[in-house]
Amino acid sequence: MTKVCFISPEYLPLAGGTGAYVYYLSKELMKNGYDVCVVTGYPAAGDVKVNAQHSVYFLKTSKTPIVKSFLFAGSSLRKLNSVRETAGVDVTHVNLPLVPNFAVPAGFGKTLVSTVHSTWKGEADAIRSEPYTRLNSNEKFMVSFNWFLRIFEEKMMARSRKLIAVSDFTRRELVNYYKIKEDKIRVIHNGVDINKFQPAVDKRKVKAELGFNPDDIAILSVGRLYARKGLFTLIESMPAVVRKFKNAKFIISGKGQSDEMKKLVNHAEMLGVKDNIIFTGYYPDKKLPKLYQAADVFAFSTFYEHHPFAVLEALSTGLPVVTTKVGGIPETITDGKNGFLCEPFNAKQFSDRILYFLEHPAEAAEMAHLARKTIEERFDWRILVKKAMAVYAEALR
Repeated sequence: MTKVCFISPEYLPLAGGTGAYVYYLSKELMKNGYDVCVVTGYPAAGDVKVNAQHSVYFLKTSKTPIVKSFLFAGSSLRKLNSVRETAGVDVTHVNLPLVPNFAVPAGFGKTLVSTVHSTWKGEADAIRSEPYTRLNSNEKFMVSFNWFLRIFEEKMMARSRKLIAVSDFTRRELVNYYKIKEDKIRVIHNGVDINKFQPAVDKRKVKAELGFNPDDIAILSVGRLYARKGLFTLIESMPAVVRKFKNAKFIISGKGQSDEMKKLVNHAEMLGVKDNIIFTGYYPDKKLPKLYQAADVFAFSTFYEHHPFAVLEALSTGLPVVTTKVGGIPETITDGKNGFLCEPFNAKQFSDRILYFLEHPAEAAEMAHLARKTIEERFDWRILVKKAMAVYAEALR
């Protein structure tokens, strides 16, 4: 029986891409007979034996993202040292870039595999040209001390027997930015629970259930309120849409730090669309599928991504999707076939594509149908777990 130990500051409650990755992949691994333990951050410490196959070590951590990563790493090091003799781990599976190298003691488990969800260099380069006032404290630190963060990131990459890149774009960053040899990298895209994220049977009913006006057109965006999510571009696309569709509501779901929401509200007020935005804040994972089902269009204006879960979940829900041609997104969406791809920062192109969907419902429905089909054929976790198992087998040889 192979035992995998995931190291991730995010896990439960599901509130980010890395946490979702560990949750869904570990769930599928257990269905395939693997034992799984997860070392993760949480508001309170505690060891939980979920069942014979599954245990979780919750480590108390800070709420501030980068500080959280380093405090979590120290706690992880102590915890793994304390269970080294009894854990019986075969594969230690780390999630980068959020886990610094010292989180895993030398020689813990038989082999080490890391999934690269993003890179510190890529993230810093992406937001370097953004106005400084739009960055939160975490982003400012990440840009200013990128060299420091990369020391721990690169050491973990060097220690790893195999690296899983979540997109071909990620693979290229590893080769070009970090000089990683191609034969060390395996590309396995992120996936979706296709039974959890399904098309709505009655969209008006779901809208009413969630407290939205069933007569409004719901244009949804899901993701943290970070600069790289391009929400200022989304807001700049709104006036053209609202002029033609007075009942259009842009639902922005996600949490941010300090005054990030206030900056977005001020921008919307300046453009005269403040009353057309609904900020939901953090949306609980259990209710998230219904939020997608309530939407008429999914609009994701990001300018730096590797393989975002939000886009996959929207496609799985059978939504017409407007997003950007950045990172690994074009590896999932073919422009004009199962969604629209726009240039980042191009608010006019973004509003034009949203309007196309609203003005051509038959074409929007056809693209939405193909979106769901794409997920069923290529991005179902039940397919992707087999690829992860093959990487573990390689790493254990």
